[in-house]
Amino acid sequence: MAEDGFLVPVRKNEIELGKPLPFAIYDSDRNLLLNRGVTVSSEHQIEVLLERGLYRERVRPASPPGAAGAGGAEPAAGKPREEMLSFDAVKLMPGDALQLQPLLEGQVERYTVHVIGVMKPKSVLVTAPVVDGKLIFVRDGQSYLVRAFSGLNVCAFKARVLKAQLQPFPYLHLAYPDSVQAMRIRKAMRAPINVIVAVHDSEEGRQTGAGKFVDISVGGAKLLSSQHIGDKDQTLWLSFKVKLGDMEEHVKTPVVVRSIGEDEDEQGKRMKAFGIQFGDLTQSQRLIIMNLVYQHLLKEDMQ
Repeated sequence: MAEDGFLVPVRKNEIELGKPLPFAIYDSDRNLLLNRGVTVSSEHQIEVLLERGLYRERVRPASPPGAAGAGGAEPAAGKPREEMLSFDAVKLMPGDALQLQPLLEGQVERYTVHVIGVMKPKSVLVTAPVVDGKLIFVRDGQSYLVRAFSGLNVCAFKARVLKAQLQPFPYLHLAYPDSVQAMRIRKAMRAPINVIVAVHDSEEGRQTGAGKFVDISVGGAKLLSSQHIGDKDQTLWLSFKVKLGDMEEHVKTPVVVRSIGEDEDEQGKRMKAFGIQFGDLTQSQRLIIMNLVYQHLLKEDMQ
């Protein structure tokens, strides 16, 4: 993968044995391989990773004095900056997840599809939307708002269906966009939610507890529970459902407990509070979470 606006290659001298990684590492398809803070323990592990091609997020230039808050961080009240990018900069790959939202009044459904390929500058080929095993009818000429995930950016563009095909399998030709609108979602940027969560001791293990997410971000979430669900630095599996428009999405993912404390719920009841860091989210799961944050930001803009 060529160097782009979001990710740059990782060089061997940037990875120190026995020390926590100062950045997250991605492969050439922008899939997360190692989270920030993970310790690489052997030269062999580094060599194997480098053979796959490693990338990290591009480091932003330092803000001028007075432009940032304490410690050089971005202002808490600042909105993420939107910018226009060429479609090439998004670098969609086969298998990448997209969301299609019909541009029709009163329709809020969002359908998840996957990229098949790109025919520059003619069309973007994607799978046809399917809900509960049933193919969704799509007519030629119908317009959609398309959302994609690239690095830590939510990218959006409007596209018209050039042709809906049924053979040899259902797929769509979307019009190739001239440009896309990108909005960077900072990992610390949180959206308030109220989602019931089941806690498991392993991926296929029994349920060991339950709680509720009260806010969520790309990097993790805050979970309230009436019971002790795990110890600091313990890995657990969480499963939960989120609603995007009229669509309900199910997520099951490993997490690490990063902090433990107490807080009040909306009724003022004292609860155990857990700071959760997400582990290996799939691209579709990251897109779901980024959309939750994105929706919250849009609501704030409209207030």
